[in-house]
Amino acid sequence: MKNKKINIVLCLSSFIYAIQFYINNKITPVGDQTAFLEYAKEFHYNYLFFGIDRYFTWSSRLLIESATLLFSVHEKLFIAAAFLATLLLVYALRKLTPSLPWMPALLIFIFLPATEFLSAGSIPTYVNYIFPASLLLFALFFRESKNIWINMASFLCFLVAIMQEQLAVYAFLWLLFETVLAKKDKNPLLGNLCYLALSALGILSAKLSPGNALRLEKNIVSWFPNFPNLNIFQKLGLGFLETGDNLLSTSFAFVMVFLFVLFVYALHKKNVTAIALSGFVMFNIFSQKMGWNTIFGTLTGISKAARESGTFSFNITYMSAVAFYGLLLLMILYALWLVVSDFREKLWLTYLFVIGLIGRMVISLSPTLYASSTRTFLPLMISLFIITCRLLYNLYTEYQRE
Repeated sequence: MKNKKINIVLCLSSFIYAIQFYINNKITPVGDQTAFLEYAKEFHYNYLFFGIDRYFTWSSRLLIESATLLFSVHEKLFIAAAFLATLLLVYALRKLTPSLPWMPALLIFIFLPATEFLSAGSIPTYVNYIFPASLLLFALFFRESKNIWINMASFLCFLVAIMQEQLAVYAFLWLLFETVLAKKDKNPLLGNLCYLALSALGILSAKLSPGNALRLEKNIVSWFPNFPNLNIFQKLGLGFLETGDNLLSTSFAFVMVFLFVLFVYALHKKNVTAIALSGFVMFNIFSQKMGWNTIFGTLTGISKAARESGTFSFNITYMSAVAFYGLLLLMILYALWLVVSDFREKLWLTYLFVIGLIGRMVISLSPTLYASSTRTFLPLMISLFIITCRLLYNLYTEYQRE
């Protein structure tokens, strides 16, 4: 009976989450949504051929592009696919909270909010970001299942997910960690190495795609004319300023929730250093949101100046901003490290935070750094989602034992 109630909660949450994107699309069918309806007519509704064509003319995402076209035309089918993908996601993440299986189904509304995935049209943005992310997490958590059908489904889900370049990088780094651990524990490596190789191929495909090269040229003209004049360090500098500004100065709701949970867990652990570090960061973000004069106001101004100038100068002003954002992120990481007791878990959770940041920083290498909006924070959203689930679960189990 208990399992039946849990399944009802998971199904209901998944449906409500999925239907948001359909409703948003009906309210504001903007961006790529309207364009894709025209593409469907142009390609005579040949969805697979459209994906192949896009690989050579616009994007390396191939099957994701095909799915975007399909779901833009067949919106009812989109609801079913989004519901199924969300269900796969919450069933995968329930492994993080065994005795609280409903928790990920509720937190998904905070850490993957539909309102942050609207910029290119609700359905196209979902299909290009949350849909492959859902498939990726299902694959990562179930790829070693003893059920051959689940194993095959995980493999297929993984193949689709790594066509999204940020997720290919994220998957590669995730699997690299697990492969190292498996080698250390003297466990079989073949499965991890196969998935690791596939994620590497996903990255290589994105790099070699003729469509991505053509898209880069067009995006430079449209969004960032000075982009070719920047070296790799300037691009990373601009990306880090933009990431720090959005993550800490402006700050999203999911960041605030994560920091609050971290602070509460630090209180529970009675770790003074972790309380001070997480509390300091949280207080400064809160102060900025209240309109008080804080260092974040200055940092936002520096980030804005860099954005408007289209370049990153290696001067005291810009380097100080980078250093301060870096220091705040290190404070968060150290607080996280201090509160988690199990060594392997603290290593895994801090690593997850880092690869989430790296996944976001990939956008630094694109001229759409400032145009892509919140959706490119997806890898970091995933990491903070997982970390928060684990912290809340640890908090719950420790209170239960006490």
